[in-house]
Amino acid sequence: MTDVLMSECAGLWRRTLLIEADGSRDAGGNVGWLQGISAYVDTRGFAGRLTQRDDVFEWSRQIDVEPPGPHPDAGRMHWENGTLIEVGVHADYVEHWVREDAQAAPSWALFLRSGDLGDAILLRAGAMYGWADRSGVRVDNVATPEFSKLKPVRHRNELEANGAQWSVVEYEGDVDL
Repeated sequence: MTDVLMSECAGLWRRTLLIEADGSRDAGGNVGWLQGISAYVDTRGFAGRLTQRDDVFEWSRQIDVEPPGPHPDAGRMHWENGTLIEVGVHADYVEHWVREDAQAAPSWALFLRSGDLGDAILLRAGAMYGWADRSGVRVDNVATPEFSKLKPVRHRNELEANGAQWSVVEYEGDVDL
């Protein structure tokens, strides 16, 4: 068992196992998590920032398509044989995560806001991108037609994407649109 650094989390992760409090298991692998510098997009319908304090990681949700659970999303993380193990802090669960795409460069994120549409996040980690707004989330390769349909074009502190005009509230990394 070894410690995890937040910088080791960048890239695309696939959940290979979920063990619930009642012992039930899900090994479906249909959950993905794209992590950048601190921004993340999770295919379960939420996105925001990841923070670390010692071995506890917390996923603060800025965008949540589904209603949030009763507890903060926080887990203790450690490595076991190349698998990232997350053990719930406020809820009793265990998740196993395997990196699907380890390339994390370039890595950047734009935190966006539109008066009519609320908040959005556009994240890039290696060849992958994540988009999240109140209508849903996408995690995919930048070479796909879906990224072209998103059509992100940055103009100083503005971004046109997904058919709307967004203000850039904050960014991290060297944004290369």
